[in-house]
Amino acid sequence: MTACSVVFRPMGADEGRWGTFDCERTVLFVARTMTSAIRLLEAWDIFRGDFRVKVVFTVDDTSRFSTGVPALLRTAGVPEVLPWENLREASFDLAVSASENIDFSAVKSGTVVLPHGLGFNKYVPDVRGSGTRLAGLPPAEALRSGRVVVVLSHPEQEHQLRAACPEIAGHTAVTGDPTYDRLLASEGLRDRYRLRLGTGNRRLILLSSTWRAESQLGRWRTLPLQLLAELPADEYQVAAVLHPNIWAWYGEAQVRTWFADAVEAGLVLLPPDKGWQAALVAADQVVGDHGSMSLHAAALGKPLLLAAYGTEVVPGTPIDELGRTAGHLDPRHGLREQLDKAAATHDPRRFDGLTARVFAHVGDSTRRLRDLLYAELDLAPPRADPPLLRAADAEIELRPVTAFDVYTAFTDATTITMVRHPRAARRVAEAAPADEPVVRETVRHLIVDEEELDLRLTQNASVLPRRLTTDVDTTTAWTATMLRNFPGAIMAAAGVPGGCRALLRDGRRVDVAAGKTDAMVLASAIYAALLAERLTDGPLIVRLGAGEFPLSVTVTPPAGRPA
Repeated sequence: MTACSVVFRPMGADEGRWGTFDCERTVLFVARTMTSAIRLLEAWDIFRGDFRVKVVFTVDDTSRFSTGVPALLRTAGVPEVLPWENLREASFDLAVSASENIDFSAVKSGTVVLPHGLGFNKYVPDVRGSGTRLAGLPPAEALRSGRVVVVLSHPEQEHQLRAACPEIAGHTAVTGDPTYDRLLASEGLRDRYRLRLGTGNRRLILLSSTWRAESQLGRWRTLPLQLLAELPADEYQVAAVLHPNIWAWYGEAQVRTWFADAVEAGLVLLPPDKGWQAALVAADQVVGDHGSMSLHAAALGKPLLLAAYGTEVVPGTPIDELGRTAGHLDPRHGLREQLDKAAATHDPRRFDGLTARVFAHVGDSTRRLRDLLYAELDLAPPRADPPLLRAADAEIELRPVTAFDVYTAFTDATTITMVRHPRAARRVAEAAPADEPVVRETVRHLIVDEEELDLRLTQNASVLPRRLTTDVDTTTAWTATMLRNFPGAIMAAAGVPGGCRALLRDGRRVDVAAGKTDAMVLASAIYAALLAERLTDGPLIVRLGAGEFPLSVTVTPPAGRPA
């Protein structure tokens, strides 16, 4: 391991004796919360390729939200950090933090405080007492030391901070917001991000929740399930971004347990460390609250509704104006209708005046931040412009929905209209999917894939499919076994090359040629034809979401029974 690895090694004589790259400056990255650690990992790219600068991490773990920070750093390739208790013995040229609450007195060098949100928009509990404080503003005593520089995204923020804390004067630097620049630059890759999220031609609804009781999920914890229950699964995709403090306070296992039903119903639950920017670029519509992502969404021109707006918001700030002027999602009315209306009437430039108060130096933010840090290091910045990195992909496992309530109707002799709702959302959400027929004579059935975890659903299903494609002989044996093992089912079906094979309880075998169409869709089409007494040899067309799927059906009577 070289001297310029992230493990702490002393500079000076030992660097010359044991090191390889002759580093000239050492920068201390001070993490305190998961949120600040994520921001620092993003900022680390500012020094990429510069062997003159060595970065060392430490963690001031005095926050209630420090849980998970060491694991996050290890995952990012930081196996060790400088113990906080050893900090006073070490020497650094500059400290960088994305938390205003670190113990500045323990840091000998100057400190640059990066924002971990957009502006200074919230009052949060003050750990030093029973009151509240302005989030993002360092203590006055730290500012009076003259060794702290607070980075701002817009000059308006300096006027706000001076009114709140006169000691801030002379200790700010306006660089703009590198995150916004990254989002703008990544918009050309929207199709790429949608492909990786499995969105297809569906509308992606992105939920964004800040933390504490007045947040979106603090006030409306069933919102993900209600959306998944009400929105047709083949027309809409729902993803959610939870503030890192939620993950840190409750832990990953607890968060995933709470949202397990929503994930089974199709929710894409983004991890806290990366992926939210890619999801925001990919999104067709955002449902937010008074968190920073709502401002980013407004600046990108996304259709935006707010599902919460807290009293902790600082009056007169841009997020306060957004809360008063943006549309709000009303739990008393149909969610789909509200989403569709907001999208249809949306003006992408509606919030341009508001967001102009948030973002300065658009397109030049990363360079300005880099130049600030190098100036603090008394080091000439690299001659080349810093790279403009695209939004990072989310590292997620896309899990297909394994149980649907399927609504079908024949609109003519050979055309089936199909609408599907995930059953996992129906069984828990306060609002079940509307049973409004797609057209007249709509019928419903429950279809449950063999990968479903809840065997109660399997036992109650009318149709038991297997999405996995196997050979015809294997499929024939499997369908018979499933009907024998689950006597409540009317039909079992599984994918075969070029389509699917189904077995009905009355002994009929049905083969469908349909290319690469999902076997679960084909099985529902067969069952719809059975219920409508139209299951015969010949063509069928399935209309599902924005797609249309032609099928060719062949029905074979039971052995020993004439066709």
